[in-house]
Amino acid sequence: MRHITAEHLLAEHGPALRRFLGARCRDADLMAELLQEVAARLVTAAPRLSLNGNARGYVFRVAANVWHDHLRRELVRRRAAVTLDAGEPALAEAADAPLLARELRAAVRQAIAALPSAQRDVVELRHRDGITFQEIADRLDRPLGTVLTQMRAALARISTALENYR
Repeated sequence: MRHITAEHLLAEHGPALRRFLGARCRDADLMAELLQEVAARLVTAAPRLSLNGNARGYVFRVAANVWHDHLRRELVRRRAAVTLDAGEPALAEAADAPLLARELRAAVRQAIAALPSAQRDVVELRHRDGITFQEIADRLDRPLGTVLTQMRAALARISTALENYR
């Protein structure tokens, strides 16, 4: 049994994953998003991942799961849109919703500011500039796996900091 890194899996199977996802969604931007989700899941699984020769099968199972999750989210979104279009009353916004939204935005900014600089750089480039994780890795001269790990760690810290807002 050998341990394998997400970076290695992505380097070895990246082109095939692009074709696999691209054939399903037929949208380059969506394909890139889905590929990033696959990468994030591989980075998350890597510490406990050991493969007995079927790395390709595992990677493509992850990609298929990401694709199916996307389809389920899309189905829910479309059903919600149809429900609203059918004339069913939408939930009324609470009177203090704008205040709560401002407080939440301020808490998010504060949580991001409290991150270690390496994690903060990744979060800011992703959300402020809207660039892909690969572009972030290139810009910061870091391996893709490192960038994905830093983003995952940053999101966990932000989530913990925002626990009161759930």
